[in-house]
Formats: sequence, structure tokens, C-alpha cells
Amino acid sequence: MAAERGKMGKTAGVGGRVSGEGYQFHRTKLANFKKTVEANPASIEAANRYWDALGSFGGEDVRSGGYLIEAYRACALASRAGVVALACAYQELFAKSGEAPRAELFDQELIRAIQTRLPELSNGDRATVQWVLSSIE
Repeated sequence: MAAERGKMGKTAGVGGRVSGEGYQFHRTKLANFKKTVEANPASIEAANRYWDALGSFGGEDVRSGGYLIEAYRACALASRAGVVALACAYQELFAKSGEAPRAELFDQELIRAIQTRLPELSNGDRATVQWVLSSIE
């Protein structure tokens, strides 16, 4: 679930609130991870760190499909491993929150990259990626 900003500068996550200095600390830390992803958009390691940071924003999991695409889109465009990383992150998100891949988050360039890499994947990875594609059809 994405964080929601309230009137008092508090952020509501899945199970609680982060406020004041703690909020600013976590927000700054998260912004630094996002900058690393922006500087190295095809880096799966950077995407994983950003994704993990979203999973513990002030002790709350604020991950969502939108953040997932933000973290992993360029990785998926760049490599087969990036496609697998995106699909595995979606599988994790679905297992933890019930949020499945949504078509509106996938542009045609990303869909083509995923479809193009599908035949190159091992059976286990192929099944995970195919689940993503089936979910957005």
C-alpha cells in the first residue's frame, strides 16, 4: 500500500504512522535509494535496495505496483535478469499484499521487453514472468 500524507506531516503505512524527525530520516534515506536507481536505472542491485527500503519505511511496508515499476522498469528493459527481478518483486508484492500486476502500470515498451525475453527464461522464471503477463492482459 502506498503511503498517504496526512494533515500533520504524518505518513500512514500498512500498519502505523511515522512522524516528525523519524519520518524525515526515513524519507531522506528512501530518497537516496531512489537517486541511486535514477543514476543507475538498469542496476538490479540498486532496484532491490530501493524496493527493500520501501518495505521498511519507518517500520512499515509501503510498497505498491507503482513503486515496483519505478524501481524495476529500466532493469526489465535492459536485461533478461531485469525482467525476472521485476516479476519476482511482483510475486512478492502479491504474496504480502494481494496486489497483482495492473495493466495501467505497464507501457507498451515494457510489455514488449518482457514478451521478447520470455522464450529465453528457464521454466521457473518463465512461469513467474508469464503470470505477470497474464495478469495484465
